[in-house]
Order: sequence, then C-alpha cells, then structure tokens
Amino acid sequence: MKRNLTIFIFLVISSLVYAQPVFHSVGNTGVYEFLERMSLKRIITSNEFQKPLTRGEIAQYLIKIDSVKAELDQLEKAELTWFEKEFYDEMYPANTDYVGDLGDGILNSSPERRLRPFYYRDSLFTFNLSESVLLTGASKAGESYQKLSWGFKLYGEITHNFGFSMNFLENSETGKTIDKSKQLSSETGAVFTDKKNNSAGYSETTGSLLYGNSWITTGLTKEFMTLGSGYRSQLILSTKAPSFPSLYMKIHPAKWISFYFMHGWLLSGVTDSLATYKTELVNQPRTIEREKYYVMHALQIVPTANLSMTFGETIIYSDKSPYLGYFIPFLFYRSVDHSISFGGAESGNNGSIFFDMSYYTKYGAKLYGTLFIDEFSLTNFLKGNSSRNQIGYTFGTVAYNTFIQNLTFRLEYSKILPWVYSNWIPSQTYRNSDYTLGHYIGQNADQIFTQINYRFSRGLEVKLWAESIRQGGLCEIKYQYTIGYAEKFLYGLRRNETNFGIELSYEYLHDLTGKVFYQYSRVTDEDSTRTPGWQLGSKSTFGISLQYGL
Repeated sequence: MKRNLTIFIFLVISSLVYAQPVFHSVGNTGVYEFLERMSLKRIITSNEFQKPLTRGEIAQYLIKIDSVKAELDQLEKAELTWFEKEFYDEMYPANTDYVGDLGDGILNSSPERRLRPFYYRDSLFTFNLSESVLLTGASKAGESYQKLSWGFKLYGEITHNFGFSMNFLENSETGKTIDKSKQLSSETGAVFTDKKNNSAGYSETTGSLLYGNSWITTGLTKEFMTLGSGYRSQLILSTKAPSFPSLYMKIHPAKWISFYFMHGWLLSGVTDSLATYKTELVNQPRTIEREKYYVMHALQIVPTANLSMTFGETIIYSDKSPYLGYFIPFLFYRSVDHSISFGGAESGNNGSIFFDMSYYTKYGAKLYGTLFIDEFSLTNFLKGNSSRNQIGYTFGTVAYNTFIQNLTFRLEYSKILPWVYSNWIPSQTYRNSDYTLGHYIGQNADQIFTQINYRFSRGLEVKLWAESIRQGGLCEIKYQYTIGYAEKFLYGLRRNETNFGIELSYEYLHDLTGKVFYQYSRVTDEDSTRTPGWQLGSKSTFGISLQYGL
C-alpha cells in the first residue's frame, strides 16, 4: 500500500505540463473534422487511433495550427478562431485571468472565451455546466416521427491534472416508424426503459474520472469510444453498442509511440440460472446475468510524420471474476488465455488481433485501413482451406481541397466475412447489450460508402452521401467450428440496402445547431423476420432538427 501511494504521489508531482484530462465527445464532430482537414493540408498530423481525444490534446493541435495561421485561408482562419474560443482555457491554462467569483460564472463570456450557461474558474478548480436539448420532427416512410432528447452535461478540472465529466440524456421517440431494434443502422443501440406501440424511451449516461500529465492519461471512463480507422463505422470498436464502463490508459512517452489499454465491463444478456432467485413478487424473479468483460491493448508507431501503424488485440472473457492477468497491459493476451484455459478450448476466451494504418499523401489526401482478424490459420490458408479464416477489413481515402476549394471527398469500403464477431459461447460474443462492438453491418456483409462535404462559410455546411450494403444470412453456429466447412461470402438469405442522403446544417452559436435533412432508401430482404416491414421497398425521410449542447 505504501509503495502504491508513493507511485501515485510521484505521478502527481512529475506533471510537467497541464494535461486537461477531459474527453471531448465523439458526437461533437466539428473540431475533429477540422483537425482532419488541417492534417490533410499537412498543417498538423492527427494520427488518432482512438477517439475521443481529451480537450488538452485538442488544444495542443490548435496551438500548432495557430502558430502557422498565415497558411490558412479566410474560412479556415474563421474556423480556427471559433474553436479557440471553445478551447481557450485548455490552450492557455496558465492564464491568470480567472473568473474567481461564482456570480460572474452565470452566462460568462469574454472576447477570448465562448458564451457558457454556467462557468467557474479559479487557480485550482474549473467547472462547466450546460443543458442539452434535441428536437427532431420528420416524415419517415410517409408517417410522422418525433424525437425529443433533454439532459445536461458538466465537466471540470482540479489542478489541471484531474478531470471529471458527466453527460446525461433522456430520449423519447414517437410515431409508427420507430426503429425499436436499432440493429440494422449506424444509430447507437439503446436499452429501452419504455417501449410501446408508437413510443419508446431510453436514457444515456456517459462520463469519466481521469488523471493526466505530459505522458499518461488514465482513469475510469464510460464513454462512446472508437478504435481504428473508418468514418461510417469502425471494425474494432464503434459507437454502435451502448457505452460501457472501463479502466482506461493511454501512454504517450514520445512523439513516435503511443500505447492504449482498456478493461471494460459488458452486459452479456445471458441469464445465470443458478444465481437467479425468487423475490417477494410472484413470477418476478431477480435475474442475474453472466459476467462478461472486454480487454484491449494496442501499440501505435508513427515512424514518419505522414504514416501511422497500430497493432493490437482484444479479448472477450466471461464466467469468472475479473482476471488479474488481463490488467497487466503489456502481456500478450492470447498467451495469457492459453495459460488459464487448462480445460481445453471449452474453457478458453474469445480473442482477436488487429492492424490499423493511415498514410497522408502530399496531394491533400489520406489513405487508411483496418484489418480485424477474428480467426486465421496460415497453414490452412496455404493449403487452400479457408474454412476458419474469419477476417474483416476496411479501407478508404479522404481528400480535401483536391477538386474544389472547401470540399472534402471520402470513399470507404468495408467487408466482414462470415462468423466474424460470433462465438459458440453466448457470453463471449463480440457484443454489448446484444449490439455489436464493431462495425454495425455485422458478419457476412459488406458496404461501400461515399460522402462529399462542402463548407459555404464558418458553421454552414452541406453533406451529400450514398451507400450500398449487402448482408447475407447466419446458419447454425456449429458450422463455424466444423473443419473443412466453409460458407461462401454472402451465403444465405440476402438483404440489400441502398441509401442516399443530403443534410444542410448551420452552427449559429457554440453547441447550437440547426439541420435540414433528406434520405432516400431502398431495402429488399429475403428474410421476412429481419427487417421491419415499414423499412422495406423505396422510402423517403425528410425533416428538421435543432440541438444544443450535444
């Protein structure tokens, strides 16, 4: 205990720079897209394997961009000024211009800082609190649809090295065209607390408690995190599944190397019949689920300023208490799994490995890709037997100012072979709350996606996008483990989906955005139980939304 306390004190004292260890939500995409454009312009290099970034990390990028401000055009300068107002305190943490009075914190603003509903700052403590609201009205498949979300978010810091945050959102949807399964779209899955014929309700809560200094960020977190390349979705970890709590660590000891670690607690959805027990209410037992955990670690190498390569592995394990071996970040987890699976394959866990890469060209473009290997046998592959080769991959490109000034073009393709993410042990599938942790299209499917973004002025942007998705079936899980048995890609009952969309958005104030959108969809499905009837055929959706604080 004394040794652990000494190490902890050393970490605090050894903080040589301000860290601002508060995550900036991946749902607030504006600054992330700005950093990507600046990277494509080769002003900075944001080789980010994991998002969200901390506000301190974003501030460092903005400082670098500001140092070469003369290389920006007028629109980019306006955007930089906009984001500097958002991250002013993180960019200049040593500034002695403190608010210092609770009364001055209400609707505080200044020429350097943005307007905030409640803001307090002194030499020790920073605190921000604001409300969150989303109003959406739309026509989906000829039926009226509404969504109302309300809540609040707060974040703050103590001594610039300890950060905390919390976001809460209560959601309600009404209409005949509510997607109550949320399995076939990129929309984040939900754990419904209220589900009726024409209405549904659910809440979301995320937050973190982090410590950070110049080379490490670590702590407790329950955030929507993404791991790996991919704009439409990610193969390793996406925002499809509900967020889950985890122990988190990122080590960045030098510019060319970063190390990531997560140990998360998942919801298995598998009932533990022995632990389940009766209650005082008739026919209302207390249902206990099997324990389920997610472990990930990755090593990112940046050998040159325009190239990033990341290698890592994941483990899904269950049916036991958290295993200490998986809390040691630098072990080879596949070997750890073998050492504790003394009962043979029946006692093993679900492991995978991955490789991620991004490369910036000198022509204002980036090439990127991810390879996710659920299971692969090189020996069998060389013999021509691919029955146990279960992989998924994404590759894409994004270009900025290549064709037209202020235009960003993206093209992306993902393919996931049969059986990826699945497992014969129900509590060890690559899922949380019955939603995939990886790419939302799931196994035995592929997708091609393209999007064009054009910015008319600071905050005013139009997006045009299109995609085509093909999904096959899923036969009995026993065939996944049958040697010599190989289903062809897209085997089984076929589902085809084509989407085209356009969105016009304008951010009038910080966090206050209005949108007008239209989407055309055409869906066919040979499996009558997979797709809701109202989604089949040619359908149109159009509507408007107003959001603040999201």
